[in-house]
Amino acid sequence: MDYPAHVTDTAYRYDGSFQGFLCCVFESFARHELPAAIHPPEEGQTSLFGAREIPTDPRRAGRVAAALHRLGAPVERCVTSGFLADEAGKDLTLLHFLRLCFAQGPSAFWRMGDAPVAQAQALARRVDGEAGKYIEFLRFEEHGGMLGSIIHPRNRILPLLRGHFCSRLPDEEFVIFDATHGMALLCRGGRVQYLRMERFAPPPDGEEDAWKRLWQRFFHALTIEERRNERCQRTHAPKRYWQDMCEMAPEGRGQKSTTHPAEDMV
Repeated sequence: MDYPAHVTDTAYRYDGSFQGFLCCVFESFARHELPAAIHPPEEGQTSLFGAREIPTDPRRAGRVAAALHRLGAPVERCVTSGFLADEAGKDLTLLHFLRLCFAQGPSAFWRMGDAPVAQAQALARRVDGEAGKYIEFLRFEEHGGMLGSIIHPRNRILPLLRGHFCSRLPDEEFVIFDATHGMALLCRGGRVQYLRMERFAPPPDGEEDAWKRLWQRFFHALTIEERRNERCQRTHAPKRYWQDMCEMAPEGRGQKSTTHPAEDMV
């Protein structure tokens, strides 16, 4: 089925939520137009022309979500993962990808020769790849009976970490604080919440510090200095993740400094 559209100079502005983005998709189809840009709140307007505010309507978003689900799991996962990318212009990239998939059907996902497909899949791969790294490298500390971790991801990957850690730690209360974007994933009392936070600074805990020092000594004791290969190490554990890994800190130092942007949760 063909969905013709004309290119317009108008930019869309929305509230930054996934539902809001789906409403932008609805607007594009309803008006048979392709906007010049789509701006979430954190992006300033880059168009010299007018902008249209797109309100978030759950009914419209639900219609688009149902249509997206009918396109199949690969397309749906590509859009939901790609939306978590912290890259300017990602919304417009995903809109072009969705228009192509709605026009050509689920098989459009495999047509890597089409630029919208290649660009959308590249977005999703970067987000999924980063989430996979943090599943491997994320380290928890225990303070007052609650597990806590501070991470510094490039993308908004907390929703992709939720399933893994909630299933692996079903009986634990924990918080994962994304210091880059000021968001936290909180699991407490069997409920999961996403919170906006500026700081996460757990109180000092002597027992936890002792366990960290023990783990650091164990890590350094296993190291064979003559076979140390930092280039290979950076390949398997990129250096930007080291600040969140207590074993990569010099022996005797804690995993994370309270100078990182964070907020107490009491």
